Amino acid sequence: MLRVITYCCLFIITGCVQQYQPIVSNSLYSLSSTQQVTEPALNTTSSRPNISNAPYPSIVPAKYYNFSGIVTITAQQRTIRLCHNEQVFNLQPNSRLLAQIERLNQPNAYIEFEGQINQSLNPRHQRAIISIAQLHFLSNQNNSACRSVTSRPNFEISGSQPDWLGYAQDNQFTFIIKELNSKWAIKKSVITKGLRAFVETENSDGEQLNLAFTGNGCIDSNNNYWQYETTLYLKGKQIAGCAKYPNQQEDSPDWLGHYRYKNNNVTIELELAKHHQANVKYIYSKGKTQTARGFWHPYGSSGLKLLLTQHQGNKTNVIYHFRRDGVRLQANHQWRDNQKYSFNGALLTLDRMTDEVESGSFSTLTLNTQIREFQAQNIMSPTKSTPAINNAVKRYFTMHKTKTDHAKYWFSEYDLNGNGRKDLLVMLDWCEDDGCVLLVFENTLNRYKFMSRITQVQAPLQISKTQRHLWQSLLIKDKQQWLQLDFDGISYPATTQNNNLASDTNFTQVKLFSTPLTADNAIRIE
Repeated sequence: MLRVITYCCLFIITGCVQQYQPIVSNSLYSLSSTQQVTEPALNTTSSRPNISNAPYPSIVPAKYYNFSGIVTITAQQRTIRLCHNEQVFNLQPNSRLLAQIERLNQPNAYIEFEGQINQSLNPRHQRAIISIAQLHFLSNQNNSACRSVTSRPNFEISGSQPDWLGYAQDNQFTFIIKELNSKWAIKKSVITKGLRAFVETENSDGEQLNLAFTGNGCIDSNNNYWQYETTLYLKGKQIAGCAKYPNQQEDSPDWLGHYRYKNNNVTIELELAKHHQANVKYIYSKGKTQTARGFWHPYGSSGLKLLLTQHQGNKTNVIYHFRRDGVRLQANHQWRDNQKYSFNGALLTLDRMTDEVESGSFSTLTLNTQIREFQAQNIMSPTKSTPAINNAVKRYFTMHKTKTDHAKYWFSEYDLNGNGRKDLLVMLDWCEDDGCVLLVFENTLNRYKFMSRITQVQAPLQISKTQRHLWQSLLIKDKQQWLQLDFDGISYPATTQNNNLASDTNFTQVKLFSTPLTADNAIRIE
């Protein structure tokens, strides 16, 4: 009897208007005594629909949502920590993920995937479990840094020899290769059974650029795993690369807030919080209050999955699939311990009680204008280097067949692309009256990858608030004026000449090479 009383707070009861009838009868989650209606257990299999002649079709199975996080897989542990969330979940990997983790030969990796949050059916597990259905991307990294995901493209592609990249957003495909940054309207997007896809695009001159995706997996030059191999067809040429397709837009912030259901017997308060956290409070008319906790995530094009894993501190397994009706959430059944219970034709309706959303949660920004916050700081040039930095400079000299005799350098480090890793900026002592040579290297974890060589750079330089292709623009002083150097998707401009004047509103007061660069504090290449 005590257990029945404890769980009765999770019932679905009569609505506050006449057409709502008692629901989920004769169960631990109902105060009604009429006969319950039970339906077969949830079928966890799903297939992808065929899509054709529709730009940006949603091909993610309805029950799956796109997540990103850090996975840890060892003989004793299978867990995942979602990005920007300190909570750890148990992990149910698929065979593709296990194969790629084994290939990396390291326990930790950054991952992007389709999956969902469920309650673990193992009675010894107190954590919820995240199941992985489709692996999109796996990064060969050995720390806990997440990639920046403030603004997601619909799909991404990347290639080398020469370096190139592309991404699709707002029904437009942007293709970037050295000295070329072109935009193409997407005319057709098709996927077949999740294994093959193709995209047809056209530019303003009527020229065609087409992409073919083959879902056998792809390893790029940085040893990262991508969902697809891809081939780009342009002007009779074929360019190979790796790709993710599709990448569902991040719409979680649109659901955040407080919701309420109320009748004469009980008030149900639901909070959909950040990082997929859900809190429920049941306030009864006689003064009794009970609580439940769990998780939520978007479910299909306009749905939401609510999973309650704890009630009054005890483990439970209750799932609601809500759909949005204006600003209300509505559900007509629940799943309890993998059994479906109908609501006898009635609806549970939760009205949204708050319109405010966390600052910055809503975003109409494109990939090129991701918002970052900056604090004014002076970043000095250290007087001692590291083997990794010294090797990066030596590789540059080797690549350009230049001797390192008597050459020296200064360096500063700063995260230029917002991925949580400090990139490397090296100022060579190749200086003239109008400045020195600046080298920019991307921190790829395995090593520093050379990105740009810029001449006529004076110290100190500043970081701009403006961003292009996920990289912050650089502000360089030229005599009595400041110029802004924008990243073109492959590199920064080779010289400060012919660049735009910096706007007064773009200065972050983040200064690199803030200490004077002298012969005494320069570092010799070893």
